[in-house]
Amino acid sequence: AGQFTHGTDLTRMTATGSDLSFWRVNSTSLRSRHLDGCRLNHLHAIESHWHDLRLDHCQVRQGCSIDCCFEGLHASSSMLDASAFINCRFQKTQSHLNSFGMCSFVNCQWSGSTLSEVSFIGTVWRHCTLTDEAYDFVRFPSALFVATRFVNCTLRKAIFRRAVFVGCRFERCQLGESVFHNARFIDSELVETDIGQAGNLDGVEGLQV
Repeated sequence: AGQFTHGTDLTRMTATGSDLSFWRVNSTSLRSRHLDGCRLNHLHAIESHWHDLRLDHCQVRQGCSIDCCFEGLHASSSMLDASAFINCRFQKTQSHLNSFGMCSFVNCQWSGSTLSEVSFIGTVWRHCTLTDEAYDFVRFPSALFVATRFVNCTLRKAIFRRAVFVGCRFERCQLGESVFHNARFIDSELVETDIGQAGNLDGVEGLQV
């Protein structure tokens, strides 16, 4: 615990059941790392590039990542809760049965991800763009989206119950059986996106349905 890594290139690390909490990672490239049953709480990363990071049954909570790139992140059955991501990029993420509960994303870019049964409950998204994302039963209950764009996304059975969208856009998205129960739209719009594909629009405010 309490490691500090700066300006290095770390490759091929495997850890099982380790406590890596309070790790500080600055200006570092990390490749092919597999963490199984590890704790990585209070991680603080700045200007670092994570290639092919694999998390299995890990706990990554209350961290902060700034100006980082996560390329080929593969996470399963892990908790990545109550963390902040600022000016970060997520490319080709594979995520299954994970929780990102109460996280905040500011000016982040997500692209080419495949997510299934992932929870983003209570998350906050500000000035983010999600492009070519494929979601299956991904949950965003009570999430807040501000000036955020969904572009060419497939949001199958996504759950946006009680979510709030302020100044947002859905562009050329598929909303098959998505749930927007009691969601609220403020100054937001759907472009080449058929809200009629959604499975539950009860109580929606701010959209013509």
